[in-house]
Amino acid sequence: MWGQYSPYYPANEYSSPPSSCNITQLQRHGARYPAHEDAPTYRDAVDKLTSVTRYHDERLDFLEDYEYNLDEDVLVPLGMRQSWESGYEAFARYGEVIKKEKTIFLRASDSQRVVDSAVNWTKGFAAASQSEMAPKIEQLLSEKVNNTLNNDCPASSDGVAEMNTWLKQFAPPIAKRLNTAAPGANLTDEDVFGLMALCPFESIAMAHADAESKKKTKARSKFCALFNDDEWAAFEYHGDVEKYYKTGPGNKLGPVQGVGYVNELIARLTGTTVRDHTTHNASLPFPLDRTLYADFSHENDMVAVYAAMGLFDARDARAPDPRRMPSDGDDGADGRRVWRASRMVPFSARMVVERLECASDQEGGREAGTCVRVLVNDALQPLGFCGAEEGERICTLDAFVKSQEYARGEGQQDFKKCYK
Repeated sequence: MWGQYSPYYPANEYSSPPSSCNITQLQRHGARYPAHEDAPTYRDAVDKLTSVTRYHDERLDFLEDYEYNLDEDVLVPLGMRQSWESGYEAFARYGEVIKKEKTIFLRASDSQRVVDSAVNWTKGFAAASQSEMAPKIEQLLSEKVNNTLNNDCPASSDGVAEMNTWLKQFAPPIAKRLNTAAPGANLTDEDVFGLMALCPFESIAMAHADAESKKKTKARSKFCALFNDDEWAAFEYHGDVEKYYKTGPGNKLGPVQGVGYVNELIARLTGTTVRDHTTHNASLPFPLDRTLYADFSHENDMVAVYAAMGLFDARDARAPDPRRMPSDGDDGADGRRVWRASRMVPFSARMVVERLECASDQEGGREAGTCVRVLVNDALQPLGFCGAEEGERICTLDAFVKSQEYARGEGQQDFKKCYK
């Protein structure tokens, strides 16, 4: 319902790997307050509603004494807890193959909420190991330059045109309804989006969660009740459109922003030197002898990585159309909407790539050897692009590496277009 503003939830039940493995985890920061650049828009929308003298809808009555008091950019307590739980979960799943601290490598982009998420992850990991292991962040990558955790592509479009197209499709009737209920508010389409965004942001800010305990209490902002289920579906779809056309495959220069990370992933999986010229962090230490690698970044960077790898293939009929939201069963040959931001990049989203040493599978015809599988928020991803069977969703390491032709070819000259 809340798109990329959704708190973390597993998209499926985790399925244990068949054997020992090497793990790479890419994770979004935990739930946060509104971004600094968005907060004025939200505040202005609230000011318009609170300035009217009379409401004709009792759901608006709470605004008579309402004060906007959300912080900006930093993690909410729930976001701290989400990151702690992720670290705890990582040890619970992979502790048997992680023998000591030096087999773990942690990086984060240097945004404060990303760093805080990484620190809380280490605390959760340490707690799960009963303090036997206390991993530390080994690298902070500057968000002022292009690197694998913060992509810079000046010539890239930002998806605003497509987002505005969809906003104009669904927001006007809502603005009309609210303006009737609050005469004189003169709400715009942009105000409608801001008021809807306050539902998730206030709800997660109001939720009680301690970073190192199991106590969590849900909360629900009163802004949530101002909109019906169909309107929330439209809001969620706005997030799908944004991510697809911002750094996803709907942007010609979206996938190339994930190429650098994919090439680092290949290096980790194969134990070979990184071959990439699309980032500015090639001179930084890049160990290849670790069992677990954990990287912390933002959702737009994760979407670019998904697109570069070929995950969530939403081409043809499944691609988000900014002019029309598909109805149930009207979104591809199999009736599934593949591209859903709420399942791909909720707060504290994580992509885990497991390198497995697998026994032979006589029925499936797979020989013994090194294999790869990919999970996004615990959901095993279909890897048809490297020959994986739908039911098993696992392919050989060799086939996986060969399938990443776009990344290994450094984006097929797309990176040069970023600076034209």
